[in-house]
Amino acid sequence: MIKKFLLVFIGLSTLSLFAQSKKKCQELQDKAYADFQAGMYNDALSSIKKSIKCDPNASTAYAIQAEIYETIKDSANAIKSHKMCIKTDTLYQSSYYYYAFYLFRMSRFDESLAALAQYDKVPQMKDFDKSRDAASASMKGKVDRLRASIEMAKKDLGDLLKMEIQNMGESINSSLNEYWPGMPINGNTFVFTRLVNNQEDFYVAKMGANGWEKARFAPGKINTIENEGTNSVYFGAKEQLMFYTVCNQGGYGSCDLFYSEMSNEKWGERKNMGEVVNSSQWDAQPSISGDGNKIIFSSARPGGMGGKDLWMTQKVNGAWTKPVNLGPTINTKLDEEAPFIHYDGVTLYFASNGHPGYGKHDIFMSRLSDDGSWAKPENLGKGVNTSQDDVGFYVDASAQKAYFASARDGGFGGLDIYSIKLIDKFKPKPVNYLLGKVIDKETKKPISAKVRLVNLQTQKVIFQDSVSTFLIPVNAGNNYALHSMAKGYMLDSRNFQPTESTIDKPYIVEALLERIKTNQIVTLNNIFFDIDKYDLKPESDVELKTVLQLLTANPTMKIEISGHTDNTGSEVHNKELSANRATALKLFLEKLGIAPLRLLAKGYGASKPNESNDTEAGRAKNRRIEIRILNL
Repeated sequence: MIKKFLLVFIGLSTLSLFAQSKKKCQELQDKAYADFQAGMYNDALSSIKKSIKCDPNASTAYAIQAEIYETIKDSANAIKSHKMCIKTDTLYQSSYYYYAFYLFRMSRFDESLAALAQYDKVPQMKDFDKSRDAASASMKGKVDRLRASIEMAKKDLGDLLKMEIQNMGESINSSLNEYWPGMPINGNTFVFTRLVNNQEDFYVAKMGANGWEKARFAPGKINTIENEGTNSVYFGAKEQLMFYTVCNQGGYGSCDLFYSEMSNEKWGERKNMGEVVNSSQWDAQPSISGDGNKIIFSSARPGGMGGKDLWMTQKVNGAWTKPVNLGPTINTKLDEEAPFIHYDGVTLYFASNGHPGYGKHDIFMSRLSDDGSWAKPENLGKGVNTSQDDVGFYVDASAQKAYFASARDGGFGGLDIYSIKLIDKFKPKPVNYLLGKVIDKETKKPISAKVRLVNLQTQKVIFQDSVSTFLIPVNAGNNYALHSMAKGYMLDSRNFQPTESTIDKPYIVEALLERIKTNQIVTLNNIFFDIDKYDLKPESDVELKTVLQLLTANPTMKIEISGHTDNTGSEVHNKELSANRATALKLFLEKLGIAPLRLLAKGYGASKPNESNDTEAGRAKNRRIEIRILNL
């Protein structure tokens, strides 16, 4: 009886000691993780080693140790820890993914694929318990992305490793964190976020004769005692605006889009973009297009593909529209963030952890097609993307340099902003811009008019709004029609065919609109014919429909359509050719419903030159189509 009691007592004592030992091991493990989360890596490493000594079979302890070694960049011990994590619990499927992902980040691609092959085999192992050991559905998605990333990385030829990556220097960077770079289209101001004592504020630097001047605290009321970040700057013909993110400060959701306007070189008080644009969820990281009429931003609102998606709002008649999702080509089930729409209007850069990449968030590029669809995103590859989060990518209007933040070695401290030279396949189109205003020719006062810029090759409307001033990006090699129309005024028609894009020499436009009156003449600068022919070319459709709008808005107006040539060729031939060209316009307008009695076609040949015929430039201006108001 006494012997039996002693055996029971010894057994209970052993269980009690075992429980106490387990508790101590767990306490050490918990302390290690808490120290790791607090950034106290040496303390965390000391505690986790004690925890492992206490319980050498605790796979979770090895997983924590692996994460600590990864963080302090001790790859040899990180790999040993990952292997011990798997050895102590061969059935826990997710451990193989974490090991494979670390090997991938170290560019050990074949070993990473081997670890993923083991991941696939785990469910066939003896004693595998699906409810306990199987990876989650979201983990399976990460595995698919990792496999695609490995294949992409193995094919990467390393083009981006040749980029000229340069720190922007002490004018911009400091021992603190600098990130979220941006500029207006003219490239004369650099705007970024700096973190000072855990406080985010905007800083600006001006371009001087010798490069960037020393960055200074953004002037005005844009910075507050709270955090401001992720800017996008629009410097238009009249207004200068900055769009940015403000969180937990009286908005419609956790983070909202705000803007401030510059006046007298100072940023004014911030204004919420309103409930049409913002939602009850997280809305942040705006990027405004070069013409100021589109904003692409990241949002966690419902109705997307999952996680954070990219959305777009447009300004129509001065008001921002309800945002639309950019769709499944751009957005994934995970997160898409930090968009930047280039000034060319078609090239989008953004960060994603849902498309195949090199690390957590990578930078991707997509182009907008003529049919309005986005191309499959391309990863910008090594050199830009790393094994960590890479976000906040900006490309200047010249399409030569990009800017981004990185904590790579050799900086001034923390995150620094770097410039990088893009290779051709990742370059947007370089842009110039039209900088214009609409003025009453008689009073010289600004007037609001419907301004429209159309790419005549594609018939795509580049810009259309009722404005008195405008800034519109344009690309070299395109043929543009610019129309300005206002009620009671004759239309202003212009043509632009930029041969090169130099951002420092914009096209300055002053559209002088005249009140409609009898005998008023306007030259149609976007009517095109082949040499010595009178068949209207397709590029003429935009101009013809604009004339149709003028006649429709003034139903009693009668016009003369006059054709003119240079002095090349015989007088008889020139008069006949000019008459046939004028008649071609008349017949086109009649087919669109304009009564024949309202239209008179006449050819003047070379009898009414606008310029001298002694030069090719002069002869080109003399070959023209005009309309003259006969009566109202």
